[in-house]
Amino acid sequence: MQAQKSIKLSCAAVISFFISLVLCFSLIIATITSRVNMDKMRTEQLMDEQFSNINERIYKLFNKTESLVALVLQSNGNIENFNLAATYIADDDAILNVLVAPDGIVAQVYPLSGNEAVIGLDFFAESAGNKEAAAARDTGELVMGGPFDLVQGGQALVGRKPVYIDGEFWGIVSVTLKFPKIIQDIAEADFAYRGLNYEWWRISPDTGERQIIAGGVESNARFLEKRFEFLNAEWYLKVAPFHAWYSYAENILTILSGLLVSILMFFIMQRNYELKRLRNIFETMAKTDSLTGIYNRRYFLEMAQINLERSRRLGTECFIMLFDLDRFKSVNDTHGHTMGDFVLTETASRIKALIRPYDLFARYGGEEFIIFAADIDKKNAAEMAERLRLSICEEKFEYKDIAVNSSASFGVALVNFGHDLKEAIKYADKALYKAKNEGRNRVAIYQREEYEHEK
Repeated sequence: MQAQKSIKLSCAAVISFFISLVLCFSLIIATITSRVNMDKMRTEQLMDEQFSNINERIYKLFNKTESLVALVLQSNGNIENFNLAATYIADDDAILNVLVAPDGIVAQVYPLSGNEAVIGLDFFAESAGNKEAAAARDTGELVMGGPFDLVQGGQALVGRKPVYIDGEFWGIVSVTLKFPKIIQDIAEADFAYRGLNYEWWRISPDTGERQIIAGGVESNARFLEKRFEFLNAEWYLKVAPFHAWYSYAENILTILSGLLVSILMFFIMQRNYELKRLRNIFETMAKTDSLTGIYNRRYFLEMAQINLERSRRLGTECFIMLFDLDRFKSVNDTHGHTMGDFVLTETASRIKALIRPYDLFARYGGEEFIIFAADIDKKNAAEMAERLRLSICEEKFEYKDIAVNSSASFGVALVNFGHDLKEAIKYADKALYKAKNEGRNRVAIYQREEYEHEK
C-alpha cells in the first residue's frame, strides 16, 4: 500500500513539475520577448526623435530662403540692399552663408569673407549640388542639396529656392548650412551618452553611390535602420549596437525550454489529430459505401426521412428513383469482379455528375442504386431518370483493355402519399420490376392509380 501510495505521489509530482515548467517558461518567453521588443521600440523612438529634431532644425534654417525671396520681390529684382538684409537673415551660427543668384549665377553672398570663390558660380552648370538648383527651378519648390564639397572648401547642406517675378524666372536664392555641424550637434546629444553609434547615409544624386552623411557604424555591427524623407531627399539612419535575440544567454535557455514545450504540444496535438482523423474515418464509413464513395443504404434512409419531413412542411413533391444495372452478373462472370467493381464505381460517378447537389444518392445494395429527389414534379422526375439512364447505356465502360456495354432499368415513384418512405421505395421497386419485365434499359413510373389500388 505504501509503495502504491508512493507511486501515485511520484506521478502527481511529475505532472505538477511539467505544468509548472510550461507555465514558467511561457512567462520567461513572454518576458524576454517583451524586453527585446521594448528595446527595439525605444531605439526606433530615439531614431524618430533624432529625425524630428534634425528635420525641424534644418527646415527652420532653410525657411530663411523665404526672407531672401521677399527681399528680391520687394525690390523687384534689385539686390543692392542684399548685405544689409542678409545680416539679419544669417543670424544662426549653423548658417555658413546666404546668397542670391540671378539667372542661376551667384551675384552676392553674405558673409563675403571666406566665400569669395562662390561669386560667379553658375548653378546650372555641371557641378556637384547643381542638380538641386535645376530641380528647384523646374518645380518652383524649396529643394535641399548635399552634403557636397564647396568650391570655397569644406562641405555643406544647401537649400535652393527659386524666385519668380511676374511669372518669369528671376533666379535662385540659397541658404548654406555648416556640415557636419548641423547634424553632429543633435546626433551626439541623442546617441553618444547612450553608448550608441549612428550613421546617416544616402544615395548621392550626383554619383548614384552610397554616401555617408554623418557618423559611422561598423559593417559587422548589429544595427537598426530606418528611412526618412528630408524635403526632396531620402536619408537612412543606422543605429548600433542593437543586440540580437541570440546574444542573450537567457534567450538560449528560453529556446530550449520552448523546444521542450513544443515537443510536448506536438505529441498532444498529434494525438488529438489522430483521434479526430479516426473519428472522421469512422463517421465516413458509417454513412458511405466503401466501393463507390456515395451514401450507403442506412444513411440514405435517415437523410431521406429528414428531407421528406421538410417536403411535407413545404407542400412540395418528391420522388424515389430506384435503378438496377441490367445483366450485371454477366459482367462479373465474364470479366471478373475487378471489372464489375469498376462498372459500379463509374456508374456512381456518372450519376453523381448529373443529379442536383441536394439530391440524395446511395448504393442500395449490390448493383442497385437509389435517389431521393425533392422539390420536383412528375414530368421533371421522369426526364431526370431518362437522362440518368442514357448516361449509363450510351457510353461504354472501359477499364484497361476491357470495354463493356451496360444499361439500367429505372423505377420512379412519388413519395407524398401518406408520407411513408418505405411504401414509396416499395412502389419504386415495383416500377423497377415493371421496367425489367418490359425489356430492361427503360424508365417506368408508378402511377397514382396503382397507389390507390395497392391501398
